[in-house]
Amino acid sequence: MIRNILKFLKIIILATLIVLLCVDIVGVYLGLILGKTVLGPRLLIETLKRHEAYAQIRQLIFKLVKGSLPNGRDSIPYLEKAISESWLEQEINMLLKNYYAFARGERKDTPIIFFSGLKRRVVDALDGDQPHGNRIRLVKFWFDPLPDEVRLEDFMSVDLLWGIRGAFDLMLRIPWIMGGIALFIILIMHLLLLDWRQSMLWFGAAIITAGALLILMGIAAVWAAGHMSILANMKDRLLSLDIPKANVVNFFNSFLNGIINPMNIIGTLSILTGGMLIYFVPIAEEPPKPVTE
Repeated sequence: MIRNILKFLKIIILATLIVLLCVDIVGVYLGLILGKTVLGPRLLIETLKRHEAYAQIRQLIFKLVKGSLPNGRDSIPYLEKAISESWLEQEINMLLKNYYAFARGERKDTPIIFFSGLKRRVVDALDGDQPHGNRIRLVKFWFDPLPDEVRLEDFMSVDLLWGIRGAFDLMLRIPWIMGGIALFIILIMHLLLLDWRQSMLWFGAAIITAGALLILMGIAAVWAAGHMSILANMKDRLLSLDIPKANVVNFFNSFLNGIINPMNIIGTLSILTGGMLIYFVPIAEEPPKPVTE
């Protein structure tokens, strides 16, 4: 009786450990994927370049200068000469890299947006026959009251910036935390089974389940993205800036696919790895029964 109870408890504990192991493995997968996509500048920069967003941003700058700076309208012909797409791409990419470096804890201070370089380019774009001092005064008149540099905390909440940094720090630690917990669970399972073959079979089953869950989560994320109010508000805000709807939709879909595709690939590889592990692990043969006359 006691042996049956212990056997039943062992099965319950193993089942619980398998569930926890699956969750931990999915956490490791998601942490690694997010660390290479959402928590870094590479995916965003690649998406901006793929959809020629720098040209849209360039036109948006001209619109903002016309509408926001009282004396900025006369600067537009020279601003168009000063701001090339290649220069704008370089500046935006540098700003994004600096921002992500701050959010990831790789730099202490928040990035600075320098407008002084833009003003110098407009000065250089003016007629060279004018004295240099006159050109500088004219550019100051056009771009007044635009400062030479702006820090993010000048127009964003300091608490929000440091909150984002704290969230980044936690999310970057998730793969290591989950990985450590997974190793501990595997050790407990092995101590309960005391058979490396059985342990590998259970581990293979957990990897298969985790891969399937990751793929299902990707499908759910695609569905949720189409129903999230925050994404809808972001799209509406971009559309209000006269950015074509097709460009906005394609940008968001491409960025989302940059996250979902690695989830599908890693999920599929996890299922295949788990299946191969189960297939190739040798199963212990039962001891031969004694021959009775």
